[in-house]
Amino acid sequence: MDEEMLLHSTELEVNGETFSINIFCSSAGRFFAKTCLGEDDYIITDGSSLPETLQKHENLLPLAIGTRELTQSYLGYPRRPRGRRV
Repeated sequence: MDEEMLLHSTELEVNGETFSINIFCSSAGRFFAKTCLGEDDYIITDGSSLPETLQKHENLLPLAIGTRELTQSYLGYPRRPRGRRV
């Protein structure tokens, strides 16, 4: 079983909502960032270093959030209240 260690936590504001980003390192030496977007909904980005992983994640997170909002709107789901996601 691959163990992971939390190395860094930060927050990113996207469209008035604050999202937590946690960066881990696996025992295999790979880095990955993880953000919870909703119940059982996560975005995970990997990279070869902490700075690279964080940069990739910060670049992709707004796209992932926007895509989910468009999908929810299209499917007619009620809009979630804005706020902090941890």
